[in-house]
Amino acid sequence: MTLPGVAFTAPPVQQLGEIVVIGVTPLPGLGMPADQVPLNVQTAQADDVEQIHGQSLTDLLRDNFQGVDITQSQGNPWQANLHFHGFTLSSLPGSPSGISVYVDGVRQNESFAETMNWEAIPNFAIRNVELVPGSNPLFGRNTLGGALVLTTKSGFTDPGGSLDVSGGSWGRIQTDADFGVHGKTLGFYAGVGSDYETGWREYSPSRVQQAFLRADWRPDEATDIALSYTGTHAKLYGTQTIPIEWASTPKTAFTWPDSFTNNLGQFNLRGSRQMRGGWSLQANAYLRISQSRNFNSNTNDFNRYDLAVDGPLGYTANGPFDSDSVGQYFYAGLAPAYDPYDPAATLNNVPASNVLSNVRTHGYGGSFQVVHDGSLGGQTNQFTAGVGLDAGTSLYTQSGQPAFFPFDPSLRGEAVGLLPFAHDPMTLAGTSDRDYGVYFLDALALSDAVHATFGARYDYSVLAVRDLSGKAPAIDGRQTFHRVDPSVGFTWTVAHGLGAYVNYDEGMRTPTPIEVECASPAAPCSLPNDFTGDPPLKPVVAHTVSGGLRGSFAGGHLHWNVSPYYTRVDNDILTIFTGGSSQGYFANVPRTLRKGVDMGIGGQLGKLQWQANYSYVAATYGAAFAEQARNNSSADTDAVIHVRKGDRMPGVPRNLLNLAAEYQFTPRWSFGGNLRAYSSQYAVGDENNQDRHGPVPGYAVVDLDLHYRASRALSFFAEIDNLFNRHYFVSGSLSDNVFDTPNRLIDATGPGTPTLFVVPGAPRACFVGLRYDLGKQED
Repeated sequence: MTLPGVAFTAPPVQQLGEIVVIGVTPLPGLGMPADQVPLNVQTAQADDVEQIHGQSLTDLLRDNFQGVDITQSQGNPWQANLHFHGFTLSSLPGSPSGISVYVDGVRQNESFAETMNWEAIPNFAIRNVELVPGSNPLFGRNTLGGALVLTTKSGFTDPGGSLDVSGGSWGRIQTDADFGVHGKTLGFYAGVGSDYETGWREYSPSRVQQAFLRADWRPDEATDIALSYTGTHAKLYGTQTIPIEWASTPKTAFTWPDSFTNNLGQFNLRGSRQMRGGWSLQANAYLRISQSRNFNSNTNDFNRYDLAVDGPLGYTANGPFDSDSVGQYFYAGLAPAYDPYDPAATLNNVPASNVLSNVRTHGYGGSFQVVHDGSLGGQTNQFTAGVGLDAGTSLYTQSGQPAFFPFDPSLRGEAVGLLPFAHDPMTLAGTSDRDYGVYFLDALALSDAVHATFGARYDYSVLAVRDLSGKAPAIDGRQTFHRVDPSVGFTWTVAHGLGAYVNYDEGMRTPTPIEVECASPAAPCSLPNDFTGDPPLKPVVAHTVSGGLRGSFAGGHLHWNVSPYYTRVDNDILTIFTGGSSQGYFANVPRTLRKGVDMGIGGQLGKLQWQANYSYVAATYGAAFAEQARNNSSADTDAVIHVRKGDRMPGVPRNLLNLAAEYQFTPRWSFGGNLRAYSSQYAVGDENNQDRHGPVPGYAVVDLDLHYRASRALSFFAEIDNLFNRHYFVSGSLSDNVFDTPNRLIDATGPGTPTLFVVPGAPRACFVGLRYDLGKQED
């Protein structure tokens, strides 16, 4: 990948010491000089975002930011899991959330499960990107490991227009176009984008369509009002992990189909006003309406079910069937007579199931903050106080369908529905989630060289779940959580080009509806599907201490940073898998730890721009506990493993290295490359680090790119990803391989073979494209 922006003379992705002012609250309008912020904030600008050519924003973070690792458990580029300093932000319900995301002050984490739908962010409309580390309470609940803060373009900041077209491997076709215009008081920006690819793995196409509109009104120099709309439609398919024994055929699907459909409409009204005496006001109000649909194919441990009672799909069995008769029924192409409106006439003892879930969410909220720039004791002082509301109501339905796997190699892994989806959904529930926050922040100059920041936030959260089917009153409940989280930090300008800082803050995460309704080891859920009435979960509290040194040499042409951190998390909520990767429950564990250091050095040497980043991330368990893990080879006769204090948390490589460079041969031609390297990691389900498969091996990947600027308006690019076509795995989990026959067909005589499942990395790919900027003069 290119070092962003180099080919077009824009600055590369930068560390905190290089930028002038950054935002320190989710609501745009409040900024602080970089050397007064006691954190290693990493930033990028619009020119950098252009270099990902319409793909998910996670590509930019992976290629250029310290402490970041990206995995794709579904094999789809838009459904990535973002890992930062050992914390996770995922698009999959049920994954632990520790990172918050804001666009123009609007929280993007879905209220139903705290997931992040990356396709909802229109990359072409992003002006600035900030990755803020730590448990900063000003960014609200669930900010345990950091916050990703994005601001959008406007007709005032980005007049003119552009057209991007690119394509290449896997049938990828990407286009986006935008246009900005402004007068003396009015500005307007509009953009649209479309991305399609067939996917490099079987049955994994994706289509994403986006639109963004923004109108600004500036009646005078002191007032700025903006109204924006974001619209997204996406249809994404994935193919899950595969057994390690299938590593030689990485394109193969395990079970299919699996799809996710998302429709989003978001409105955001915000404004700011400069007042007399150094006072200013900022406020926003938003409405997010989303509807998502998940279709998941699953394997069933069908020999285990008790057919005398209702099965997990909402059907009741006629009677027992042994494995031979199951095979005879399904693999001979026969099906029993049934009435879809009479569950008593249907069959549950099947080797597969399809699950269809729908979530309709109305999110709403707003913030109001006041800022005063003045002095205290003869020193400059900036005081901020604000209030905020983030709320959402969701309607959740989930239905099941008995299915089978055809005894046909050409249809291997396809979960074919045996009966229609159950007439009555397994789950019909309504959820509501409201968080009220009050916060303040004060930044005081103790001297010309030393600055202090201190603040706090009080959060009061209310979570409610209600059964709407009339059949599961046990899920009804209401929980409240509240806490004051402090933050304090100091910066010291030791000398010209050298700064030091230290910071301490705390953050809280509240359980999601999925977590509170699936928290009993005695009644594990088909993740993330079933709702049951379970014991309450405790809120998660993170305590983070960070600090570091940063500076520059050679007149600012060389910059560097060393940024250690330590986070203790109390009552962390983890997913305890009891049936491979599709069944389990959520539980508090007493303590987890994340500690490490980010280091970077880079700059410009003549025509060469370069950057080297290294991160050490140690994510471990801070207390011993026991959990069910029947697929772990070290489990005892009760399928229990014993996790020790100091065992490494799964899915987190300890060493991350990124090298990027771009050489400008001429004003028109540039050539660049990127090396990403990661050490080994443990698989999900191997929390005690003792499974016979050992850790998932590390890997390294090289990308190259070439840019040609034909004129000030027209430019071309060519890119090769995974130059050496390395075969590697980005993550792993322990589960049962039920397709353990010689032809990889379903084994109807047993429960399958416990093994390591892996997510294969993408092979070599080539892409080309062009960009035309409207309104730029020709050379």
